[in-house]
Amino acid sequence: MQLPESGLVTAALVILACTVAAGAATAYFRLADKNTPFDIGLLHGGAGVSATVLLLVAILTGNGAEPNTRPALGLLALTIGGGVTLYYLIRRKGLLPRSVVFMHGGLALAAVYTLLFGPPF
Repeated sequence: MQLPESGLVTAALVILACTVAAGAATAYFRLADKNTPFDIGLLHGGAGVSATVLLLVAILTGNGAEPNTRPALGLLALTIGGGVTLYYLIRRKGLLPRSVVFMHGGLALAAVYTLLFGPPF
């Protein structure tokens, strides 16, 4: 395991860990067919986007020179795309497809794994 040396990347990692935990709880409620408040999803998305912006700022300022930061940023961009898809699906249909929930969660876990351990290839 390779802990980041930059304070911005470390802050992003902490925020991402909390965001993944909140997302796992939200996904559990969705898979158990229980109703979750809509605001929790927006708070979860806002935290994920703020962590992504922190990583982007770390890269642009030169503080995110770790080799794991850029691939993790790409995975987070894909994760945000999945989250936006989930947002529009719930606003339009009122129900979240399980496949998109799993895809979104898998991309988020891959981004955190990449940030901690490096790309798996």
